[in-house]
Amino acid sequence: MFTAAAIYVLQSLRLRRERERRRRQLGRRRYPLHRVYRTRTQFLDLSEEEVMTSYRFDKETILSLCQMLEGDLQPRTQRGHALPVHIKVTTFLAFLATGSFQTPLGLTSEITQGATSRCLEQALAALLRHTHHFISFPIRREEQHETMRDFYQIARFPSVLGAIDCTHVPLRAPGGDEAIYRNRKGFHSLNMQVVCNAKGLITNVVPRFPGSTHDAYILTQSRIYEEFQLRHITGGWLLGDRSYPLKSWLMIPMANPNTAAEMRYNRAHRRTRAVIERTFGILKSRFRCLDRSGGCLLYSPSKVCEIFLACCILHNLAINRHIPVPEDRPEENEEEDIQLSMEELEEIHHLSQRQAIRERNSLIESHFRR
Repeated sequence: MFTAAAIYVLQSLRLRRERERRRRQLGRRRYPLHRVYRTRTQFLDLSEEEVMTSYRFDKETILSLCQMLEGDLQPRTQRGHALPVHIKVTTFLAFLATGSFQTPLGLTSEITQGATSRCLEQALAALLRHTHHFISFPIRREEQHETMRDFYQIARFPSVLGAIDCTHVPLRAPGGDEAIYRNRKGFHSLNMQVVCNAKGLITNVVPRFPGSTHDAYILTQSRIYEEFQLRHITGGWLLGDRSYPLKSWLMIPMANPNTAAEMRYNRAHRRTRAVIERTFGILKSRFRCLDRSGGCLLYSPSKVCEIFLACCILHNLAINRHIPVPEDRPEENEEEDIQLSMEELEEIHHLSQRQAIRERNSLIESHFRR
C-alpha cells in the first residue's frame, strides 16, 4: 500500500516527464514526410559572360578556387542535402562582387538568409588561411630585382620595391567609438594601407585602422615600416605621396621643384606611383562591396578588415589568371594628398631628415639630371 505522500511524489514525477516530453516535441522542427528541396543554381549551367558578371571570375578559376578551399568547406554532415562547396564559394563571390546584402543573395543562390550567412562566414575563414600564399612582399634578391625592373619600365624610376597608399572602405557606424571611424569626407570607414608592385599585385596590407587615422601614422604602426627601419629590407625604396614623411627608403615628390632634374623626378615619381591608384580602382570595381556605390558593409570593423583582406587575395588571383577588369567600373574618386605639418612630422618621424634628403638629392643627381 502506497501512502498519500508516495502517491503524490509518483504523480509529480509522471507530470514532469510528460511536460519534458511535450517540450522536446515543441522544440523539434517538424518536416513533412516527403520534403521538397529547391533546385540550386549551378554556375556551370550559366554562360561565361553571366558567370563573369555575377562572380567576377571565369568558370575555370572558380573551379580552381573550389578545389583549393574544399578541405575547409567540405560538408561535415552525412545529410544528403548539405550545401556543396561550389554553392558556398559562389555565394561568397557574389556578395563580394555586388555588395548585395544577405537576403537577395539567398534568393539568387536558392538558400535561406541563415544559410547564406554561414556560407559567407565559412568561405571567408577558409580563404584567409591562404593569405601568405597570395600576398607577400619581395624579400629574396631575385624577387626584388624583378620588381625593380618592372617599375623601371614605367617611367625609368630606379630601385622601386613598391607603391604605397591608403584607401577608405565604408562601413556602418560602429557603436561606442563612432567618431574615430568618421573620415575627413564625412562618412564612416576603415583606412586600409596597401603596397603593390608594378603589375598591380598587392604585396602588403594593413587593414585595421579607423577612417580618421592619418596615412603616415598607419605606416609607423605597420610591420613593413619596422622592416625598412631596421634595414631588414634594403637595396630599394617605396614610393608614396606627400601625406608621408620623406625617408631614405620612402621617396615622396618634391614640394617645390626648382630645377629641370627635380621636375623630371616628380614626373617619373607621379607616373610610377600611379599604379597604386589604378590598383584601388580595379579592386573596388571588381568587388563592389568595398566601394560606396555598393553601399556600406553592415559588419563589425574586425569583420570588414577580414573582408578587405579576402578581396586583396582574390584581386591577386585575378591578376595572376589575367581575369579582365569589369567594364561597369565605379566613378574613380582619387584620395586627396594631405601634406603633413612640421609638428606632425616631428611627432611621427623622430630621426633627422638629413639622410633622407641626401638620399633623394643623390637619386635626382644620378638619374634625372641630363
